[in-house]
Amino acid sequence: MVEQLTIQPFFESLGQACAPHAPGVNAAAAGRLERALISPVDAPGRGILLRAPRAGFGKSHLLSHLQQRLGTSHEFLPLNPLDGSRIDAGGAIEAALRRLTRPLPAGGGLTGLDLLSRRLFSVALQPLVSSGEVPCQDREVALAALRQRPVETFDFHHSQAVTAHWTKENFEVLGPRLALELSRRTGSSLNDSSFWLASLFRFAIATPEHPGRTGMIIQSAVSEAGPDRYAALLALLSLISRVVVVADDLEGLHADPGAALRLASFISSVRQEAPRVDLVVSVNDDIWESAFKPALSGGLLDRLGELEIRLEPLDEAAMASLLETRNPGRGAALRGRLSLQPGEFYARLVLRKAAEISEESLPAAVAVAAAVVPVVPPSPPAPVPEAEVPAPAPPPVEAVERTVPPPVPEVMEAKELPPEAPVVTEPEIVIPSEQAPQPSPAAAVEEEHPVVPPAAADPAGAGSGDRIDDLLRQFRERYGRE
Repeated sequence: MVEQLTIQPFFESLGQACAPHAPGVNAAAAGRLERALISPVDAPGRGILLRAPRAGFGKSHLLSHLQQRLGTSHEFLPLNPLDGSRIDAGGAIEAALRRLTRPLPAGGGLTGLDLLSRRLFSVALQPLVSSGEVPCQDREVALAALRQRPVETFDFHHSQAVTAHWTKENFEVLGPRLALELSRRTGSSLNDSSFWLASLFRFAIATPEHPGRTGMIIQSAVSEAGPDRYAALLALLSLISRVVVVADDLEGLHADPGAALRLASFISSVRQEAPRVDLVVSVNDDIWESAFKPALSGGLLDRLGELEIRLEPLDEAAMASLLETRNPGRGAALRGRLSLQPGEFYARLVLRKAAEISEESLPAAVAVAAAVVPVVPPSPPAPVPEAEVPAPAPPPVEAVERTVPPPVPEVMEAKELPPEAPVVTEPEIVIPSEQAPQPSPAAAVEEEHPVVPPAAADPAGAGSGDRIDDLLRQFRERYGRE
């Protein structure tokens, strides 16, 4: 059997399912970036610059791999320039909300934004309960529920969630006080905090099956959006979990210093409004040298690359691991046929060369397989059960006419045959009971099974009439005439 060609993904995007990760590929950079991102929720964020000598070194794959590893404690939000080079706050908000409103596995229609919203309500309500501004029967029990079970406490779709229904009924009065508390915690403006609190509340109380609730929050948030509104959203989310904003796919900024300056200025303003957010800029050397470096000031360069992580070419072990992970069982064979210079050991080129080798060897493998296919004699037919054996077909009409002799006319046969001798039945002789002797055993057997001797052959038929007369005479003498 000829092994089919393996299709290799040469390009990846953040947020999509990535190809299997090969251990050892960019291991040092991955470990350093993971250590930088693993921080307490209240720790300040950093600007991280992820650089590679050229495209294809695996920057997007590395970010997708870390997103899967840290998905339970981190939110990775994309920041992609519109049209490849234009930064827009509305587009950034829409990309973030679409990422957050993805349905959770086995969540019954709930999304990540549902869980974040309920935790935000709990964070905002705790100071009011603790200070007594919001009265409750048992303050300690209420605070424990808000801190330990915020998702269940603010389940607006459960009939037993008393706190959630009380908040829903009194939100018009309670909302401004909650927004003020969130504004104080995040440092954002009261207007932006109030806007996001009301938008998240409308989203949370809508049923998960409602088809338009995601579209409604995106439409209301994107209209007249600015960097402050986007930064306020990130600041609110950073109260709950670590937030990582990733600017990837920046090839459209090549030789465009103006676009690079706008991107760096936007990122810098967002970092000031949301200081807990980590910002990762993934860029190749050609983009960095042609767009960012000529346009950015020293301060912007420092803010953008507070921590710089660089990808290096693959070594022999990493390349073998990459080939084996993407082509199980064929890694060593493909490595022996690759002809690359040491500086060309980067992921995309290695995978492309391996795919070309597979494409070239596929026709030859097909030809060899066709040449060595053994000729197997046909197996005898399986015996058919006797009950299923079909009756032989009748021979053709012509064959019947040749094998069956012609019939003899009956009239001619009757004329030529000699006359048949008449068959005479001997009358039964009855002996009176009083004169009948006791039969012997042999006679009884003979009577039960009489043996009739064959009549004497009389071919001429002579004397048959005298015999009949003699028998009639004996009958009359014995029994008399009636």
